[in-house]
Amino acid sequence: MVAKGPIYIDIKRSILEEIENGALPVGARLTPEVELAERYRVSRPTVRQAILELAREGVVSRRRGAGTVVMPRQRLSYPVGRLLSFTEEFAAGEGRTSSEVIRQEVIQADPELAVRLGVRVHTPVFQLERIRRVDGQPVARQRSSIADSKVHGIESLDFSQRSLYDTLRDTYRVVIASADERIQARTADRDDVRELAVVTGSAVFQVERRSFDSNGDLVEVVDSVYRSDRYEIRLTLNRS
Repeated sequence: MVAKGPIYIDIKRSILEEIENGALPVGARLTPEVELAERYRVSRPTVRQAILELAREGVVSRRRGAGTVVMPRQRLSYPVGRLLSFTEEFAAGEGRTSSEVIRQEVIQADPELAVRLGVRVHTPVFQLERIRRVDGQPVARQRSSIADSKVHGIESLDFSQRSLYDTLRDTYRVVIASADERIQARTADRDDVRELAVVTGSAVFQVERRSFDSNGDLVEVVDSVYRSDRYEIRLTLNRS
């Protein structure tokens, strides 16, 4: 095992991989810390730090007299057919949400982004990239792209606590009225592993959203990656 960061992170990912591939099913007890320390050739405090982090995220539970047990993981429902902001998804109390801003800046649209946003190449575009968390655990990463002409000066605002859709409505008089989405499955890449704390090669949902105002004009393109171990997609089907 080659560590590219803190050693306990690599141990945590290794245990997560065993859980996800079924080697450690729900209810199974983790190998004792002493044996894990020998397996990974690290100290017990390093192993304990990895297990404590898994416990904090609700993946395992440390029980007196029973050791550390794998817990069932509650999945979040993806809002199919409903146009909601991330904060609105959890307004009913399904979890405590927070956002970490990775990047917010005005860039020049490259040819691909220009086509997707319907603007000219090199047009200034505001981009906001955030890690979305529920109860402290990363569940998604999102990158929003909006033509700077619609939101000039927005890059100076703090979006760690602020809703982008509320800001568009209240400050720029831009109301998102409709959207279309495309959802695909793929395997996690290096950025997903680093930012979402998933195992390399695990499945994720990739979502592309195009958001429109009430006139039907394209306002925003959103590229999101959701952890498939935390989200599920439910559909209600009617036979016509």
